[in-house]
Amino acid sequence: MFVLPKGIIKRIEAVCRNFLRDNSADYRRAPLVGWDTICRPKEEGGLGIKDQEFWNKAMVGRLVDWVATQRDSIWVNWVQSNYLKGQEWMEYKPSSNSSWVWRRICKVKEEMRNGYVNGEWSVQPGGYSPVGCLTGFRGTRPRIQWDKAVWNGWTIPKHQFMGWMVAHKALNTVERLVGFGVIIEEKCYLCGIADETIEHLFCECPYSRRVVLELNRNTAWTFPIRDLVEWCSCRTGTGLQKGVQNAIVMSLMYRYGAE
Repeated sequence: MFVLPKGIIKRIEAVCRNFLRDNSADYRRAPLVGWDTICRPKEEGGLGIKDQEFWNKAMVGRLVDWVATQRDSIWVNWVQSNYLKGQEWMEYKPSSNSSWVWRRICKVKEEMRNGYVNGEWSVQPGGYSPVGCLTGFRGTRPRIQWDKAVWNGWTIPKHQFMGWMVAHKALNTVERLVGFGVIIEEKCYLCGIADETIEHLFCECPYSRRVVLELNRNTAWTFPIRDLVEWCSCRTGTGLQKGVQNAIVMSLMYRYGAE
């Protein structure tokens, strides 16, 4: 609930981002997926990590709500006596010589003011909630089609993460490494026939096709498949059958992606 300077927030995010990318708190390599995407909920294509700037605002918003609802606390009484002095909270403007923390609280209040009707938080039933307010700050995006295929109870976490990377086309395939200037040869290392793209690696490579055909009797996998993760989300059958199918496909993705 403390108001954090943006520099501190950026440092916290950098540590989290670098650890996710390279198991280290230090910057070493550029992230393969943008931090904005990572901070989305899983149903919107992210990893469900909270955006620290928005989350800090949502937590500070609890203080805004305390003043708006005239919560019985020493801090609210102190604010009423020293700052508001009988003024309407939603119309209050801090003076230029007010503390930085107080001006930041008032700035968050301005972002929240449309959510109050007659002094009550009307956005969510049951009163103010930081989680609900977080959604308001960051906004929402359309739901993706593959979240349940990746984040299912049958697949182990490292395979889930690889499936998520594949869905975002974020693997360091030869095609991407050539674009980064790391290597100059674009041919697939498995077959040596075509350029190694995500589509080729998982769907078009003769070696991959042979592996998949061996699994075909258990997964009912057919060609062509342009997006394996979406294919998983469209499978039919019992929960057990779909779970096993997804686990097989995600483990295959991990095997190819890790190599």
